[in-house]
Amino acid sequence: MSRRSHGYTLAEMLAVCAVLSIAAAVALPSAQPVAEFRADTAAGEVVLALRFAREEALRTGEWRRFGCEVQQNRISIVGLDTSGTNVQDSDVAVLHPGNRAAYVVAMNAAPLGSNVSLAACSFTFADGATASTVAFDEAGNPVRGTGSATARAQGLAAGTILLGAGNVTRAIAVDVTGRVTTF
Repeated sequence: MSRRSHGYTLAEMLAVCAVLSIAAAVALPSAQPVAEFRADTAAGEVVLALRFAREEALRTGEWRRFGCEVQQNRISIVGLDTSGTNVQDSDVAVLHPGNRAAYVVAMNAAPLGSNVSLAACSFTFADGATASTVAFDEAGNPVRGTGSATARAQGLAAGTILLGAGNVTRAIAVDVTGRVTTF
């Protein structure tokens, strides 16, 4: 008479549970690497935006302004009309190269994640003035871009943007030449 198997033994079930527990402990990431990934992604997006603004100014021969809006938790790039005595936003929109819409990136939206925040944004210019925006002139030089002709041509002394994702922070620096680095 043959004996048919109707289920698993206790030893087999415990062995499967042990293997699955070990695999889950190894495979599931902790919250810290996710926060680091989100912070790195957000920093990369800001770096790309700054470089894109500079390259667009060089390519088109028209001024571009990169701006941080800390309260709204977003960054943007707009064209500047420098033909008159006052600098103003251009009627021609600067389009994001990815989605061809106006270049505005919400830091707490996909793909960056819901807990990414723009903590601080400050650009200091040669005359000591500070702002939350930096413009790039037709030669790609970082300048103030607002105010009188002399004021708007003031070169950038230093710029820093701070981002956070959970307890992880990232800093982006812009130097006198417009070079963008993270640290």
